[in-house]
Amino acid sequence: MRPIRAALLATIATATPAGAADTTSCVSTEDTVCLPRADFQRFLTIAVERQCLEKQKPVFKVDDVTVVTDTAGRVFYTGADPSKPYTIVMKWCHYDVRAEGKVTLVAARMEPATSGVRFRPKAYLGYLPLKLSKGRFNDGVDAGLLVDWLFIHDFNLNVAAGFRSIGLGVGVDLTTSFGAYVGYAIGYTAPTHNINASLYFSF
Repeated sequence: MRPIRAALLATIATATPAGAADTTSCVSTEDTVCLPRADFQRFLTIAVERQCLEKQKPVFKVDDVTVVTDTAGRVFYTGADPSKPYTIVMKWCHYDVRAEGKVTLVAARMEPATSGVRFRPKAYLGYLPLKLSKGRFNDGVDAGLLVDWLFIHDFNLNVAAGFRSIGLGVGVDLTTSFGAYVGYAIGYTAPTHNINASLYFSF
């Protein structure tokens, strides 16, 4: 910046003062050009700014955009609030530019199926109530594996295999991994026919 300023200041003596058009102290030649002092100051300002633009790089400050997805599939992101718009700031020599805009986020999510065929194993703990007529209360406790292979919304059709019985029945999901089951059971010992009422936990 100093070499340009010094070179231009060295020629200021040849510049014609503003408002002194009739002066003959300055004569333009092939190597020297006479110009008013106001024009010289403008040229000096342009030269200094040009040198700054060539030697310095612009500095950008950009707001961060944070995207958060929770376990329920909801999407939250910054920059959508009109009171806090997304901003970009650029500083370069004498330039200071600020731009504002709104962040728009489009999230494509796959919606879960509401019905169909699947394979979902579940552990169950249940009771065979007809066992009460043939023995102790503990004789009716059954536990094992459920596999549901057909579902409609929260209801599902299951095959049950426990250590006291096997069977077929209907379950209903109370949460994503917990539910209740009731179905027909064939016991390994008398009475052969029974009802299986259980609670299950999916894997």
